[in-house]
Amino acid sequence: MNYPQIRAFHLVAKEGSVRRAAELLGVSQPTISQHLKGLETRHGVRLFEKRGRGLVPTEAGERLFSVTLRLTELVNEIDDLLEQRPRAATGRLRVHADSPGIAVRLVSRLRASHPRIEVTIQRRSTEAIAAALLEMRADVGIAVEPMVDPALLILPYRYEELRVCLPATSPLAQRRDFALDAISGQTLIQRESGSRTRALVERTIAIAGKTPASVLEIEGSDVVREAVACGLGMTFFAESDCLPDPRVVYLRLAPPQRQIGFSEHIMLRRDRRRVVEIAAFLSAAALGEGEPAPGVPGARR
Repeated sequence: MNYPQIRAFHLVAKEGSVRRAAELLGVSQPTISQHLKGLETRHGVRLFEKRGRGLVPTEAGERLFSVTLRLTELVNEIDDLLEQRPRAATGRLRVHADSPGIAVRLVSRLRASHPRIEVTIQRRSTEAIAAALLEMRADVGIAVEPMVDPALLILPYRYEELRVCLPATSPLAQRRDFALDAISGQTLIQRESGSRTRALVERTIAIAGKTPASVLEIEGSDVVREAVACGLGMTFFAESDCLPDPRVVYLRLAPPQRQIGFSEHIMLRRDRRRVVEIAAFLSAAALGEGEPAPGVPGARR
């Protein structure tokens, strides 16, 4: 294995640019290009294709990048061990979440202690999160119903109650909480099919034996909130999605439905737990936020 070629490939795949890779390695752009050409020629495989002004990995390049990413992490771990000092968390962290609100708050806490970490947050389904973690296209995932895989570490994070969202002008908005009996005279605004919130709301209403006066289906939480603010009806949100808006009011459900909600989990590859940026994220999450998931050791009742 020619390590300089592998290192050049890794940085070009990471940065999408020969120029940027050359700057990081302190060499000329022709040197990087020669390394890439040598690697492709030696193994008879095309690793990059041009897209606009940059380079993107081919399918073979993507597979190789997932391996060089692990290799780079191991090299960093070896350096830390030999130097007997931890490496500062200054790299990139890719967070995929089914609830970006929680991810944003965690990243805010993370950057308060590690301001040099570069973070990207993307909303994804649970299945897509697991796939991205396994293929190393994501570093950390946050999901309600995480997919079980031997290669993934799943850590219970927090419990989120379901909240009712009403127009601020609604007479029901003056109450301390919302009894499901009241839904019979309301228009219920539901999220698109496949939404975790919609599924939980439908199940909760069915168990209680209640039926709304009518139902509207609208895609996107921001649009749903706007519809409520305009007086089109009421809806339900998870706590992390209850964004401040003077035009709406959020109420807890009245007993016995009060404890209905979601158990959020943090997901990552087992073999990447010691990556400095991932470890820093886990430390930020360990500071606590709200109630842990039911059944988790140490959970507050």
